[in-house]
Amino acid sequence: MLFRLLGRVEIQMADTSFAVESAPVRGLLAALLLEEGRFVPVDQLMRSLWDHPPDSARKNLRLHVARLRTQLAPLDLREKLVTLRGGGGGYRMLVDPDDVDVVRFKRLAAQGFAELRVQCAGSAEVAFMEALGLWQGPVGQDCTASERLRSRFTALEELHLTVRERLVEARLRLGRTTELIPEILDILAAVPFREASWAHLMRAYYLGGDVAGAVSAWNRATATLGDQLGLDLSAELRELHLSILRRDDRAVRAPYASWPAEHPGPVNPAPRQADDRAERGHGPARGGAGLRPVPAGAVLRMPAAGRAGAG
Repeated sequence: MLFRLLGRVEIQMADTSFAVESAPVRGLLAALLLEEGRFVPVDQLMRSLWDHPPDSARKNLRLHVARLRTQLAPLDLREKLVTLRGGGGGYRMLVDPDDVDVVRFKRLAAQGFAELRVQCAGSAEVAFMEALGLWQGPVGQDCTASERLRSRFTALEELHLTVRERLVEARLRLGRTTELIPEILDILAAVPFREASWAHLMRAYYLGGDVAGAVSAWNRATATLGDQLGLDLSAELRELHLSILRRDDRAVRAPYASWPAEHPGPVNPAPRQADDRAERGHGPARGGAGLRPVPAGAVLRMPAAGRAGAG
């Protein structure tokens, strides 16, 4: 069994997928599953579905809960939706966390990040590929969702993009070069402010023997980041450009250090301690399901570690 949120909201049983009917019911299920088995207060669920809950919100929520139970019943999952009585009430989806694609995706992404930090590019590639295999489309595209809930979808979209970038990094370390260029260009077409992907493009061209292509990629990065978006290029990207001009193969092969955050805001917004092994930051805001370029320096202005051992 697998509850899917990464794309269409549906429930997969063996080889059969069952669609969840009604956008509000899909939004409700998403809000519950993102809490990974915790009870969710009624007030929080209402704020997840409506930016400004109407007077009828509590009544409507009960109706959506009833509809969700009705859809779960034929799959023998009705009892998985548990009601909390008293204290304002609440609900909980009592499922194994690993039966939710979001949880699997985050676990595999974290595994890949860890493997990359200890220079195990092959193992990182396997983890990232498995994580990306769970992704079926924009998160929450078919859900009723408030900005509060949609911001959590955005965090998952950002994590997805980061995993794609890290997969490129792993493959560069494994010696692949020009075959990665279409994937890098696809990332940059969606989000041209990702400096790490510009660095990947320069490295892929150079390590594939196309120095002119690498220099051209630098010129495009300068035009896009600096001239069009008004962002400052990092010292590391400038140094990479100089290394290419000097034909310094060793420096060009070195892992890129000025990464955007591996965890761009928790899917579950709970306090946590900073982890000094990974950079932290905030991804771009979005109002819809797709990522949009934004002229802000948040992605670029990250604390940079040294090249050695960066992942």
